[in-house]
Amino acid sequence: MLTTPLLLLCVATCLSPTASVTDRSKANLQPQVKLRTWEQAIAMAKSFIGQLTLQEKCHLTAGVSGTCAGNIASLPRVNFSGFCLLDTPSGVGDGVLYSTAFVSGIHIAGTWDRDLFYRRAVAIGKEFRGKGVHYALGPMVNIDRNARHGRNWEGFGSDPYLSGENAFFYTQGVQDQGVVTTAKHYICNEQDTHRSGVMKGANDAVVYSANLDDKTMHEIYLWPFASSVVAGAGSIMCSANEINDTRACQNNQTQNGLLKGELGYMGNILTDWMGSKSTVDPVLSGLDIDMPGNDGYMGDTLVAFVQNGSIPESRIDDMATRIIAPYYLVGQDQDYPTLDLDRDAMENNYLVNREASRAGMILLKNVNNILPLNSSINTNIYIYGQAAGQTNCGLEQTSWNANCGGALYQGGGSGFVRPAYALDPLTALMQKGRDDRLQIRYIANQNDFISINRTFSDRGFQNAKCLVFISAWSEEGIDRTDLYAFANGEQLVLTVAQNCRQTIVLVNSVSQLNLERWVDHPNVVGVLWTGMPGSEYGPALVDILFEGVFLDYRHFDKYNITPRYYFGYGLSYTSFSFGKLEISQANDDDKNSPASLYKQRRMRPYNNFSDSGLYDPVYTIKCTVKNTGNYYGSEVAQLYLGFPVQAQEPPKILRGFERVYLEPNESREVALVLTRKDVSYWNVVNQQCATVVEVQDADVGVDQFDPENDDRNAMELIKNGSGPSVMVVYYPNNSGQQSA
Repeated sequence: MLTTPLLLLCVATCLSPTASVTDRSKANLQPQVKLRTWEQAIAMAKSFIGQLTLQEKCHLTAGVSGTCAGNIASLPRVNFSGFCLLDTPSGVGDGVLYSTAFVSGIHIAGTWDRDLFYRRAVAIGKEFRGKGVHYALGPMVNIDRNARHGRNWEGFGSDPYLSGENAFFYTQGVQDQGVVTTAKHYICNEQDTHRSGVMKGANDAVVYSANLDDKTMHEIYLWPFASSVVAGAGSIMCSANEINDTRACQNNQTQNGLLKGELGYMGNILTDWMGSKSTVDPVLSGLDIDMPGNDGYMGDTLVAFVQNGSIPESRIDDMATRIIAPYYLVGQDQDYPTLDLDRDAMENNYLVNREASRAGMILLKNVNNILPLNSSINTNIYIYGQAAGQTNCGLEQTSWNANCGGALYQGGGSGFVRPAYALDPLTALMQKGRDDRLQIRYIANQNDFISINRTFSDRGFQNAKCLVFISAWSEEGIDRTDLYAFANGEQLVLTVAQNCRQTIVLVNSVSQLNLERWVDHPNVVGVLWTGMPGSEYGPALVDILFEGVFLDYRHFDKYNITPRYYFGYGLSYTSFSFGKLEISQANDDDKNSPASLYKQRRMRPYNNFSDSGLYDPVYTIKCTVKNTGNYYGSEVAQLYLGFPVQAQEPPKILRGFERVYLEPNESREVALVLTRKDVSYWNVVNQQCATVVEVQDADVGVDQFDPENDDRNAMELIKNGSGPSVMVVYYPNNSGQQSA
């Protein structure tokens, strides 16, 4: 292991708007069911399968027809009723009734709030459990490598650390409700074009292969799956594509080598639908379940392969154990609800959904504090764009039709949730107009430029605020062809901006969008990224508008590119300052120390931390954040590390964050904890994580820096234009020179 005493710590701020009336009540952080350890669950599973015949064990390994997206067969002889597997990562999907369309993965990641990560997952888990569903087919943790990927909205973005934290708390929140999570799609499934040879627009003979090196695999694509394993996920779904020219679901290196071997994963691996293409190779390479199971590759077919010696019966026993163990792990043997997919289990989940919807919206531009709007002054409002109102196609669509229009609550494909209701921005703004006596006019047909131009001559228009809604959709099965708004949205923005001096653009998009055609227009004074906000979109937006409230950045850093809106960007209606910074070795002897609280927050019986020590806290970084403005608001402290040259890493890597909510003039200490894995990199020669700084050798100790009074220049506070503040901590390198 390396002991180079060099670390670069940057605490950057991400300023994003939040409502002044935010429900910060914590969810019950304790599991609601009796949970077990993996050792206990495996022992119980082995006892159960000991009662089964070879054919019954094989029968468990393939899906059967049924009412769910995937179904594991019942075995009446031993009183086993089978399992129901159902989409989606953002709520109970597959067209069932009475479901909440929660904010998407990319939206919840934009909140930078672990408490909301968990509380959203708790609500999702409750709805799955309430309907008697055993497996939730999520989280989706593929990396946003390809900006046009049709499923980016389902995942948690481009950073493996942020994605990993989301994966961890999603797993914990859902499994605390007794529902098994299924991290997907393992692995390197970052595009849908030619992903399996049978998707939309694909040539049947072509399946893409993600070809990558060992270091990239470990430090980027494997990271969030490792977080799912550590959190205790009971299931992982292999992808339909190839990795280094071998199908994912029969890839011995990724399944047996990385997942079950290196990470010590004890759950099952199931295929993405139609992901299996043969029998012996997938089974021997680690695959446990074939879905949906109608292809005849596994299930009862395996009996003959065992009998002829192609597959050892010990492997069948292992598969059956991995299939049954999660059932005991999360307590599904204890009064689990009967299956009723249309049972109403929504309760008051709209509350956390609305809070998450608000928190994930990002303020990109706010000239002269045009936002928030003041309903006693800004009484004349014009609304433009089809994305403001309801769709013409109802709330059933899983794919997009250009004639549908309307606000987007989520993207399409298997991740689509058929919402019990959805509240659009136009309706919510009209209600606000009724209550506050606002003058509201709107044009929903954004291609009707005759009517749009006519509004510019309206009486009182010169004093109006103009809200322009644009959107972009994507779905599973086909990648986006470009990164522009739908239905000529750019032209709509420019037309309104040419005539309205106070134009505010609301961007309702599945993922990245090119704003360059209009964002610098002098009359575009406000831009709010509303993302994929779920069914509480309208009320959440009104809260925001009127109440105070070598991938991605790695690539930009490497090539000295300054993006328009960089990773972690977000403005605020208020302002913040940072105070003292303290760096110390982690101490978990005190049960109230940050390191102890960090561990307590994550501990569950079903965790799978292994004995590597990689997830042990090693450093604690503290700083004080103060709200120096006039509005209640939130601030995200972000922690980045810089590694020595021999690690061959980007200039900075995200390794911590915490969102705090503060009243004006309120301050709070933020504590960020670094684990041993956080200060390590993947050593391709030794095939293990190499720790950059050993705790016992690091020249850190307990030190405090005050940016206002310290004359040692040990830390400097950098103001990056209109962007975030950055705290940079310097350590001497081996030559004794100062390094950053």
